[in-house]
Amino acid sequence: MSRAILVALGTGTIITSAAAIGIGSAREEFPEPLVLPQTRADYARLEHQARVEQRALIEARFQIAKARCAPLRGYEHDWCVIEAQAARGRALLESQDPYATRRG
Repeated sequence: MSRAILVALGTGTIITSAAAIGIGSAREEFPEPLVLPQTRADYARLEHQARVEQRALIEARFQIAKARCAPLRGYEHDWCVIEAQAARGRALLESQDPYATRRG
């Protein structure tokens, strides 16, 4: 009986520790302070960086959607990949919308 209790307590300790590690690693870092652009070059650099980050996010979502298609075969796989590509295309088009009107 004491061995079963020891194993249960040990298992609980390991699971609790793993959960605590997972919770600690899920915390986000503090965001960088907002710095307003002073010149047109600063504004262009900021806009370019925002676009790069937005495209990276869209590409990451596409890779996840495409990975979901991996276990499928045949028609279902093809349809899944087409849907993932269509979603990426829509996201890319929608991401260009805020940049359509430029400041003069």
